[in-house]
Amino acid sequence: MRGRAAFLGIAAILGIWSSALAQVEAPPPPQPAAVTSKLGRIGEERDRFELGAATPEGYFDVLGTFAYRRFMYESHAFEESMQLEATAGKKGYLTEGTLSLYYFFRPLVSFRPEWRIRPLLEFGPGGHISVQSADIVGFTDRSFHAAGYLKTHAYAGGEFQLSRKVGFLLRGRMSVPAHNPLDYAQAAILLR
Repeated sequence: MRGRAAFLGIAAILGIWSSALAQVEAPPPPQPAAVTSKLGRIGEERDRFELGAATPEGYFDVLGTFAYRRFMYESHAFEESMQLEATAGKKGYLTEGTLSLYYFFRPLVSFRPEWRIRPLLEFGPGGHISVQSADIVGFTDRSFHAAGYLKTHAYAGGEFQLSRKVGFLLRGRMSVPAHNPLDYAQAAILLR
């Protein structure tokens, strides 16, 4: 009986002690970290259209150009963008149209977004689909030829921002592989 009384006494003491511990106020749970947000680009800075003319090396004197450019990503070293461009030209009996898709890397150390005059230095791969049409002299028929190819391009030039929505672009292009590495000079109007 004494063992039983000792056991019940120990159980009662443990029960009271655990109850006292439970009633001590626990520290409040940690507050969640404050939400920090990084301001991203707004719509007019993410998208832009380019309408211009280019003088290429080769047969054509002038090409008309139309492009849509989309900001993709900004890492610690590069601004990345994708551009879809259509070019067309006609000279004599030959007509050519090209659809190109580029992925550009632009070093962040080369410019600041708030500058009105920004140096342009960017590089990246480009895929092209080109279609040519030729008038066959003496016939009422046309001959067509299409080709697809991949190249690496580097552009250098400048952007001149007149406002947040309108600007001008002047740039030259170097392509590899190419017969003439400096193969393209372009002037365009930027519309955001």
